[in-house]
Amino acid sequence: MSDSKKPPFVRLKHLIYLVFFATLGLGYKIYTLTGIPFGWIAADLEDQKIDFVLAGLAILQFVLFAVLLDLFSRQAIASHNKRSLHSEKYSLIPAIISHMVSSLIYAFVALVAFILLYDHKLTNIVTTLGAMSIGIAYIFRDLIAEVVNSVTIQSDRLISIGDWLEIDNDEKKDYLKVTEINHRMVIFENLDGYIVRVYNQKFLEMKFINLTKQHHGVRVRRKLEIQLSARSTAEQVLPILESVIQFLIKSNPDFLPWHRIQVSNILEGVITYEISYECTPQILNTSNGIINLTLIRYLKAAGISLYRLEAQNPLSDFTDVQNRLLDSSAFGILKFLTEDEILKLSTTAELKYFYEGKPVIQKGAQEDWMYIVSEGVLEVRIQDQSGVSKVVSNLWPGDIVGEMSMLTGAERSADVFASKDSILLEISKDNMAPILDANPELLQKFSDILAKRQAQNEYFANSESQVQKIAENSKNIRAKIINFFLRR
Repeated sequence: MSDSKKPPFVRLKHLIYLVFFATLGLGYKIYTLTGIPFGWIAADLEDQKIDFVLAGLAILQFVLFAVLLDLFSRQAIASHNKRSLHSEKYSLIPAIISHMVSSLIYAFVALVAFILLYDHKLTNIVTTLGAMSIGIAYIFRDLIAEVVNSVTIQSDRLISIGDWLEIDNDEKKDYLKVTEINHRMVIFENLDGYIVRVYNQKFLEMKFINLTKQHHGVRVRRKLEIQLSARSTAEQVLPILESVIQFLIKSNPDFLPWHRIQVSNILEGVITYEISYECTPQILNTSNGIINLTLIRYLKAAGISLYRLEAQNPLSDFTDVQNRLLDSSAFGILKFLTEDEILKLSTTAELKYFYEGKPVIQKGAQEDWMYIVSEGVLEVRIQDQSGVSKVVSNLWPGDIVGEMSMLTGAERSADVFASKDSILLEISKDNMAPILDANPELLQKFSDILAKRQAQNEYFANSESQVQKIAENSKNIRAKIINFFLRR
């Protein structure tokens, strides 16, 4: 390890040894000149015949004493901070305290040197310095107050570099990240990347919550309200909102487990739902948007209209199945179908209901239908080498499962269970056959999307032969689809 990479306390030890031996060497030099190792005893700056060599050596001796004491204090603080990092009682000594101790050491040694070299009375010097200190303190009272406030902020561990704070500012909450703490001010970075400087005294008067120093780590509690037509009952909507948050908690580490979902208001056929959740400060600018995007997908998959006034003015006479299928058509292989083809498919598609824990698909089964998750959550399970069934993935509203079997007649490749009460849209081979007969181009599109998924599952996604492998898979799958549908 080079010196530049060694921890501070290791480098300090080397300096202490160096200065210590330099002090001994200087004492020996003075001893050879005067017979005593302390230069201030032999040197007197008030004497008219000053020995400048001896006076210089005496002053240098005081300088080495001051440096040695300063290094000892820094070594002690560095050792304390190192032990604190590995202990349950986290109590680091801030840098400003170290600087103040250094300043006091040099001032004290300078005072002692002045007394000994000029042979003045201690009482006269202390009185003079006391008067000067009062004058200096009055002149620099504001600066001294800021320094004291900085010591208070750091010694009380109110904030540290990198902490996120929630500032209560006239009923509006601001979120700031601490980037620097100096003797005059605290410097923050806001969510937009702008630098905010606040003087220490003003900071101590602010109302804030240190999010980083909470018991459960960095967290911010936020709220989001959505309004939906009363045509969709709370009993239907609340589980969907719960699924949205559960999905984000599992898939995005910036969303934390705590959350609360409730009906907050009912007015003129409109129900207002409130989602309270926790997230890290890093996504404060985007967290509501992430929830809204997921929420749109889940509500559409459940066939729930996003128009608030639908209760008074229904927009269409579509059935529940048609609404669910139309709103789910943007996902999976259905995205290649036109609206007319979706409506045609919806006349034969069926809703299936599965209670929590019930099997939806069994591995090895020969079945010719697929499911679209409309509400709820499914678990995909496979058996490991020891025969234990393990959950490998979850299927959320809008996800499709079983399309390979529906299109090619392949055996089911995994077990699928309902982890919550779920509503699924079932589309069979017979439902899809008339659409494929009328639009043969769908065969290529279906086979391409299934081939890409198969290539990813087989870890070809990062291979140089990815394109070639997908093309081969697509060709094989297309042949299977044609053969399977010709047998109907």
